[in-house]
Amino acid sequence: MSDYTTEFSTVFFNAMLDASDKFKFYMDGIYTKSAGSYSSFGILESTIPATDHAGDPIVTNHDLDYSTVNEYSDLDFTMFELTYGVSFQVDTNARLYTSVTYLDLTDDQPYVYGDQDGSLSIYSAGMTVGF
Repeated sequence: MSDYTTEFSTVFFNAMLDASDKFKFYMDGIYTKSAGSYSSFGILESTIPATDHAGDPIVTNHDLDYSTVNEYSDLDFTMFELTYGVSFQVDTNARLYTSVTYLDLTDDQPYVYGDQDGSLSIYSAGMTVGF
């Protein structure tokens, strides 16, 4: 039998600065590290052992080496996300904003799903209106 184990850690932070009555600056960040793996499972055996004519158990697939199969599903990656932006109050119910988000993924076990390393930048601008 084999057990699948996952471990992850996440750190999140958020900061806001009211530079004036109209300008606000903000920053959000997230860092995540995740890992998952199977424990070694050795030879798979049936719950009802097969026996030969003398009643001795027969070990099936004894010529196959399963000792490293569990390593084929190891997952190990880190993700970093950072958003920073500014908003400007146009009137009591409306704000203009702009922000930049940067994402970075590092895959330390690329053979599982292929190499997933990469980064992405997202630029946003808009207006919020309350009513």
